[in-house]
Amino acid sequence: MGNNELLEQAKRLVEAMDKTADDNLPEKIAEIVKFHSKGSALSAMGSGWIPGAGGILAFVINAGFIWSMYGRIGAEIDLPISQNILKSLASGIATNIASNIIGTIGLSIAFSFIPGVGNIGAAIIIGATCYALTLTSGYVYLKIMTKLFSKGIDPTTLSEKELKKEAKSVAKDRDVKDMFNKAKEMSKSELEKDEQEKQKEKSK
Repeated sequence: MGNNELLEQAKRLVEAMDKTADDNLPEKIAEIVKFHSKGSALSAMGSGWIPGAGGILAFVINAGFIWSMYGRIGAEIDLPISQNILKSLASGIATNIASNIIGTIGLSIAFSFIPGVGNIGAAIIIGATCYALTLTSGYVYLKIMTKLFSKGIDPTTLSEKELKKEAKSVAKDRDVKDMFNKAKEMSKSELEKDEQEKQKEKSK
């Protein structure tokens, strides 16, 4: 669960929009999601070193990466949804997905008060969580757009309230929760390996 599912969902969206003439479009969409997910993780890692408030700051930054990602996807598929609606949609989707990670914010704050290992632990937890939240938010966005286009509905004709209703429904899907949990574990493992390599380099 992760990159393959993301690419497959991008392909389904392209087919629903009848944009299959561009063979590379699904890959471009998937890369946009992965690019913003990595950016969110790196920014979050930095905030993990701020005592106490680092966890909260990371999630604020994370929201910006999500709506920016939606804007880039929209530009790539020629879907002009206003920035205000995208921001609201991003917030709504992230809030729905965040039901999986309520305890993580408190845990990251607790870690950030501990010197040394605590800050490393906080940075890794926050980074992995923000990576997974951004990646999953991208996946949910693609699912929403695919669902609407498959029904012959132009998303630009829907109100903010209608789009958020669709988002709430899709975010409850079982595959969304699986996507988040597996993306988080994968990212956490990679970040821990990177941190171990950095520590080895410092000790030489």
